[in-house]
Amino acid sequence: MSSSAFTYRPHASVLIVGVGLMGQHMARHVLRWMDVKRLVLADHTDTIMVGTAPTALSDFAASIAAENGGGAEVVAETVDVTSEDEVSAMLQRHGKIDYFMHTAGIAPSPLTPPEQLTKDAIMRAYEVNLWGVHNVLKQGVNGGSLRGARGVILLSTSATVGAEGRSSSAYEESKGGLLNLVRLQARHYVDAHELVLNGIAPSPLHGPMAEQHPVSAGRLKAVEDATPMGGLTEPKHISSTTMFFWADECWCVGEVLTTDGGYTKHKPVFGPLPGAAGGAAS
Repeated sequence: MSSSAFTYRPHASVLIVGVGLMGQHMARHVLRWMDVKRLVLADHTDTIMVGTAPTALSDFAASIAAENGGGAEVVAETVDVTSEDEVSAMLQRHGKIDYFMHTAGIAPSPLTPPEQLTKDAIMRAYEVNLWGVHNVLKQGVNGGSLRGARGVILLSTSATVGAEGRSSSAYEESKGGLLNLVRLQARHYVDAHELVLNGIAPSPLHGPMAEQHPVSAGRLKAVEDATPMGGLTEPKHISSTTMFFWADECWCVGEVLTTDGGYTKHKPVFGPLPGAAGGAAS
């Protein structure tokens, strides 16, 4: 008898689009958490950063297969998510997908005030962050690969810290559109294609690349100091939330789960109430 509260399909095919921090963590663990026959790792480039080391995507895929004894096929795919032909061809190569996680996204002109952004920067963010997801869904349901699948879309910080005035408008605005795609279209995908779609909205992630940049490191430290559960969001938090949304027992459609250790939750500006823990005596 399994000790897990969750159950998943046997001999599953899993697709991870975007093999950065979040995608890498999921890839390293999903073969132990589920019965996977094929894991497809798709990214826009054939060289990814693993920690601070440039690594061939194919080598990373091979290392995942080796770590798990070769019991599952692990495939590397270099694909432009904005290309209908490339995405359609990739999905056709792999057939039925049971579970997918979409983390791919870009932030053109980071730390740039919105009034200084170019049209190209804004449109590029929308093309990759919004159309890229829409394109994967479109090709997947039209070709049949994603019919009956369970999918998780990473909205990243757009649904959590976008209102605090960070200077990354191209990114935040495009992710806001993606937020609406998940919330407003999820019922349609279930009704028409039996595709169960949900989203995850974390606060900024702990990562070695950001920590090397003084401005980014300072911002991460500020978020860490303001997170009531302590620390920063980590890839393991995203993977565990994804596994919840993928589970047969998850009864959610079109939900966006804020995964941020309480960072964005209301904090009274006048401090705790009298009589509360840490407050003045009544």
